[in-house]
Amino acid sequence: MKLPLSWLRTFVDVDLSVEELVEVMSLNGLEVESVETPGAGTAGVRTARVLHWQPHPDADRLRVVRVTGEGGDGEIELVCGAANFDVGDVVAHAVPGASIPGTGGPEGSSGMTMEARAIRGVVSNGMLASARELQLSDEHEGILLLPEHTPLGTDLLDLLPLGEPVIEVAVQPDRGDHLSVLGVARDLAAILGTSWREPEGVPAALDTPTIPVELQTDACERFVTWTLEDVHVQPSPPWLRQRLGQCGVRSIDVVVDVTNYVMLELGQPLHAFDLDRIAGPRLVVRDAREGDRLVTLDDQERELVVGDVVIDDADGPVSLAGVMGGASTEVVAETTRVLLEGAVWDPARIRRTSRRLNLVSEASQRFERRVDPEGAARGVARAVQLLTELTGARAVGTDTVRREADWTGRSTITVDPARIRRLLAVDELDAEQQTQLLTRSGSSVRPDGDLLEVTAPTWRGDLQREADVAEEVARLHGYERIPATLPKVTIVGGRSAAQRLEAELRAVALAAGLSEAITRPFVGGEALSGVVPTAGRVELSNPLAKDASSMRPSLVEGLLVALRRNTGQGRPGTALVEFGRLFRPVDDELADVLDAFEVIAAGGSWRWKAPDGSALPIQPRTVALAAQGLRLGHEHLDPEDRWSVYDLLAVLDEMVRRAAPPSVTWTLERRPVDRDGFHPGRSAALLLRPTPDADAVEIGFAGQLHPQEADRRDLPEPVVVAELLLEPLLRAVPRDGHAPVAARTLVRHPAMSLDVALVADEDVPYATLEAAVRAGAGDLLDGLWWFDEYRGEQVGPGRRSVAIRVRLQSPDRQLTDADEKAVIDAIAAEADAVGATLRR
Repeated sequence: MKLPLSWLRTFVDVDLSVEELVEVMSLNGLEVESVETPGAGTAGVRTARVLHWQPHPDADRLRVVRVTGEGGDGEIELVCGAANFDVGDVVAHAVPGASIPGTGGPEGSSGMTMEARAIRGVVSNGMLASARELQLSDEHEGILLLPEHTPLGTDLLDLLPLGEPVIEVAVQPDRGDHLSVLGVARDLAAILGTSWREPEGVPAALDTPTIPVELQTDACERFVTWTLEDVHVQPSPPWLRQRLGQCGVRSIDVVVDVTNYVMLELGQPLHAFDLDRIAGPRLVVRDAREGDRLVTLDDQERELVVGDVVIDDADGPVSLAGVMGGASTEVVAETTRVLLEGAVWDPARIRRTSRRLNLVSEASQRFERRVDPEGAARGVARAVQLLTELTGARAVGTDTVRREADWTGRSTITVDPARIRRLLAVDELDAEQQTQLLTRSGSSVRPDGDLLEVTAPTWRGDLQREADVAEEVARLHGYERIPATLPKVTIVGGRSAAQRLEAELRAVALAAGLSEAITRPFVGGEALSGVVPTAGRVELSNPLAKDASSMRPSLVEGLLVALRRNTGQGRPGTALVEFGRLFRPVDDELADVLDAFEVIAAGGSWRWKAPDGSALPIQPRTVALAAQGLRLGHEHLDPEDRWSVYDLLAVLDEMVRRAAPPSVTWTLERRPVDRDGFHPGRSAALLLRPTPDADAVEIGFAGQLHPQEADRRDLPEPVVVAELLLEPLLRAVPRDGHAPVAARTLVRHPAMSLDVALVADEDVPYATLEAAVRAGAGDLLDGLWWFDEYRGEQVGPGRRSVAIRVRLQSPDRQLTDADEKAVIDAIAAEADAVGATLRR
């Protein structure tokens, strides 16, 4: 919004320099974007009357003109290229030696200095200036014409405030009142603690009614009309054209210019109808219907839809309410009877229409931000005042139609002064001071015990709740006077215990040689089910692509796509891990699995509700692994060392061990299963017991991709994958926000490694054998991992031999052969207890 300083000062007294005023405005919510001084540098331009003109003898488009001399006496000859003047017109003559700012270039341009010079054989003593050359507006079709009774020989600076500052303010979406000079003046008066004034001489409503108006829509709260007769449509006076030009609005004629002037001055958009071109005995304000059409003032035919609002006469729509008038009833040069209209429209309806038609007007911008409900009657009356003064028109009737007789647009907010003090951290702002500040803004304040009842003025639609009132108090008190006090923080920063655990589990995977991947959460119809098979999926109503029609029920599918991409680039081996959420329907059996670990009771993060209270899909945290090819990624290191299911199981075993509560020893149990897409006999469900005496619950899966499935995905065999629910593990982390910290003594002695092989029946799970080895190694155990499995004649039918490498280490001494023998004997004893035999 551009604000000429002289215009602003007609509503509020400002005794500050431009620099001081800009600083005060910017510090108190009136952000100044720029300050311009159009017309600065003008000197030596005086008023003169055209005495005679004739065509240039040697140029078709030039005129030789004689105007009155300095002081209005004598004659001066010059050459002019404009043709919009005639004998008797008063013009702006830049005499030799005068300077004008330029020809519409940017402020600060060098401009021109006049001198007498010959133009095609005729000496031109200066020039006749246009409004654009004087930076009054962008009009350049002809020279500036002044009113007939303008004193001759007068310096133009004495008639027009050329070179005055124009302040441009950035208008925030919730401050529609700043889209007017009066609105800014009111706010500036509140900031400065002074008073403001409205235009004087605005006429009161007449008893004679205008054309009848019928409201048939809830999109209009108030519709005010005035009827004028004996209107003479003519160019606007220079002061009016200059004011509009300073604000970036093009002058059209006096009627349209007055409506634009009032809109800029008071913030109320108006529309002028040619009353003789309105058909029928009345106007109807209604919602548009499908098929309605209207040619707007820009000569574009608009197709309207339900939701738009129109003003009808007997022949159909004549105006697109709140956006733009219709061409069929616009004011033209022959207009003598005018119907002025000012209304209050629903901001949301105007915004939708404006955006749909890509038709943003000065009026729609103001209605979108909400206009003052009390401003419609004031705005139309102000326009009537100006038109009667400038055109000699007569006001013959007024009328106001309201949708709700008692509607004022005011809002009343109950606020707690003590709470506002706490929010602002300003103890000295007691209830009395807050009342004074709010009263300056135009609000009425009534004490109610320890509270305040604040009724906002009609032009402040942004004051709707206590937080808005607190912001208003802070703004008027002065943001710079609020101390830079940090609020009291009751929580400790950093990651939660569950987040730290997840980071530790990620480190386990990376240490095992896997690379972390992040894949998209969408899959196609043939994606693998993964953890806990499911028959349902979370389908998307508007999928991005055919292979992204649903949310992923498992993380495995995305990792397989990543494996294929890496294999296609010639990598001999790839191993990936991903931590993320999977998505299952609300009634999926996965909810029962999580219930078994009391994740729901613990407030698990896998379940949310939509704003309407409906349940959103199940979204538990999960980890998935996928590997293919060489473990170390290079053929020359070990061409036989390839990723296997046991490698992935070892990683998951370590994760579960790290996540086990201090008082619980968790181990993953395996159960052979057949799953679609996986190799039979090489896949297993992973089970975990919530408590030592509870039944084991399936929380994961590991297996080798079926050869046909690998071939369908163009992946060389073998491809192994695993997936595990993290939610039960994260749930076990202490909820007090402080994870237990265990410090380990720095080990200075070398480790000892030994290999043990346990022979057992096929139905003895690997987890049982590993637990026996761990128990036998005791406190000396530093790590273990599987490295071989044998079936054959040496162990007998129905039996297998599992080889496990054990690393032993003591923090305070070097281990000896005796320690090794003691560990082997202990492992043998533990193996016997579970039905296994240690091969020696």
